[in-house]
Amino acid sequence: MKKILIALATTLFMGQAAVSQALYRAFPSDVLGEERNVKILKPRNYSRNPEKTYPLIIVLDGDFLFEPVAGTVDYLSYWDQMPESFVVGINQRESRYDESQINQESGFPEPQTLKFMDFVMEIRQTMLEEYRVAPFTVIVAKDITANVASYYLMRKKVAVDALIQIAPEYSTLVQENLMNKLSLLEEYNYFYVATPEHDESISKLITEKTDSLFGSKKNLNLKHEKIEGSNKYNVAAHAIPRGLDFIFKEYQLIDEEKLINEDVTEEVKFEDDKNKKGMVRVIDRILEKYRMIKEVYGVEMKLRLMDLVTIVDYTASKEDWDQLIDIGDLAHKAYPDILYGRYVEGLGYEGLGRPSRAIKAFNAAYSLEPAVGITKDDVLDKIELLQEKK
Repeated sequence: MKKILIALATTLFMGQAAVSQALYRAFPSDVLGEERNVKILKPRNYSRNPEKTYPLIIVLDGDFLFEPVAGTVDYLSYWDQMPESFVVGINQRESRYDESQINQESGFPEPQTLKFMDFVMEIRQTMLEEYRVAPFTVIVAKDITANVASYYLMRKKVAVDALIQIAPEYSTLVQENLMNKLSLLEEYNYFYVATPEHDESISKLITEKTDSLFGSKKNLNLKHEKIEGSNKYNVAAHAIPRGLDFIFKEYQLIDEEKLINEDVTEEVKFEDDKNKKGMVRVIDRILEKYRMIKEVYGVEMKLRLMDLVTIVDYTASKEDWDQLIDIGDLAHKAYPDILYGRYVEGLGYEGLGRPSRAIKAFNAAYSLEPAVGITKDDVLDKIELLQEKK
């Protein structure tokens, strides 16, 4: 219970911080024939990065879900655990039941619900036109609105890339067709479902068996969590950060433990190959990671210095000096004004026993700006030490 109270307090605090940055807007809708109130959280650094695009997170039940979602997005993006994103909350205080009606006989949404679904896509299109929004779209919804959000998957052309479903109350039609529809998706998709501890309804739908069925589909990411100690009210406080963490896992900073595990796997695959030709190196994996970030989330970004430091430390610990030189060159191309790339190159040549070439690299580093705790004095110490050895 104490953990739940802490999570709720943290979410509330982050929500209050985000709400101070939010824009409030009356949105005229052609589909609904009326104006609807929406809240928009713009990324912190939107104006500073005129070339950058940002994912879009649409929050149904925005009157009570917007603040916790916006606060969590703001917090996680600050620590680079997800990209900065636009968050749009749709106020449904007076209309959520009318806009979540499903025909009991056909199993399909009623006319007012279909209009609302089109209105959500209308907002998405407007955001794409008026702001620098990437095509990657997430919808966050709870119980009956989560059920409605699932119907986007029933359409032939899906404009939604990820769903966070909190304690969903799926209709019969969704339950009967959801897994099949998910299996037919061809683009990268993320489907996260969180339920309270004692809710067994979704456990019958998303099981270990369904997880294994999708195991070979790299584009489909499916996860169901039954959150211990939660109920239908506080489950959202846990589900929002967990869901965002799951959806944006490809974006997150490089984890050294994962790096080691991937390297061990590669070593085992090529243990009988003396030349290790075709082995995927650490540098190849970081380049692939950034290609994936662009392809999946629509976010183009240069290599993060923190990621470079992680792979440099790991590669140096393996004494893989040739690769360290390549990483240093990559770092210098990404950050030509700081000394880090040339310094790393120097370490690589020093490790290979080529002091003259190492001194040349360190001299080049000395003329650049200090970074990541490495000073010009550190570079000078390296040069003097190598000269003494010569």
